[in-house]
Amino acid sequence: MKKRLGFFNKRSISVFILLCLLTVIAAFLLLRENLDSMLWALYRANLFFLLLAVFTYLFGLLFWSLRWRLTLATSGYIVPIRSIYVIILGGIFINNITPFTYAGGDPIARAYILRRTQNVPYSSGFATILSEYIMDLPVYVSLLIFGFLISLKQFDLWYGIFVFLVWLFFLVGWSVFFFHVLSSATGAKRIARVTSKLAKIFHRKVKKAGLERSIKRFYRSSEEIIKDGRTIFGITVLTVTIIALAISRLYFIFQAFGYMPSLPMLFFALTLPALVGLIPVLPGGLGTVDATILSVFLLFGVPLQVAISATLIERAITLVFSTILGAGAISYLGIKQGNARISRAKRPR
Repeated sequence: MKKRLGFFNKRSISVFILLCLLTVIAAFLLLRENLDSMLWALYRANLFFLLLAVFTYLFGLLFWSLRWRLTLATSGYIVPIRSIYVIILGGIFINNITPFTYAGGDPIARAYILRRTQNVPYSSGFATILSEYIMDLPVYVSLLIFGFLISLKQFDLWYGIFVFLVWLFFLVGWSVFFFHVLSSATGAKRIARVTSKLAKIFHRKVKKAGLERSIKRFYRSSEEIIKDGRTIFGITVLTVTIIALAISRLYFIFQAFGYMPSLPMLFFALTLPALVGLIPVLPGGLGTVDATILSVFLLFGVPLQVAISATLIERAITLVFSTILGAGAISYLGIKQGNARISRAKRPR
């Protein structure tokens, strides 16, 4: 009885410390993003369109969860969509508190949370997330090129053909590179070599047998995804839907201030900050992402006051609001972990 009581106290203290830590981090992000300015922008905006923007953001996360569930199912792991949604929120939280905006929670922490809560092997989870990134890049580059072409005041046919050929060359080259790297014959040695070097840097011992099993599992999951045409098509459709919802979110934000944004501006405002967010400067891309979004708005002739307000609202949703939700998700997962009520992914094979 005493042992059970002692464990309960220890667990409760751990959960309490975690909640305090998450609260401090959320408060720090609120202050860094200038809460007063955000509140003022919210006060000036049309509440109906703001709610639409928030709803569109949450709806986009649902399609993100569906995409991940598709890749997991193709790899043989059946995870409830609700669990995937919460794990993605937890990954977003880690993204927002690490300098690498799209490398802290994705794919490292998200695969780790999946392993801890659903018992999906880390290598398989990493493979499913990697497939998302591989499909994301061509879509983002296509948006950049398309946005650039339709923003031109005078369109030259030969110039358009040249840009189209560059885009086509990129797609073919990326596809060849993708299949080459994820082929078990050529990629396993590279992964093993990099893992061994990382282990030496951190003074960790790596068991060769376990490493080989993880690498084989990674390539088995990757091959199951890339060889399934329906899965590739489904990932592409869901990726386009996610991006369309993100563009809609920006559109609703501008509508909240009575401004009609141009389509090329929305394309650039969505894709360029994502690329800049890869630069490790401050948690959540503070400063760099904000400046990029604002610069895109101003370059396309948005009035300064509207551009600043729209940037603040966008960051309030994608950084502050998502961090608060993510903190709650991490706490929820932590409590479930402590109470040993974790659902396990089913592998039918």
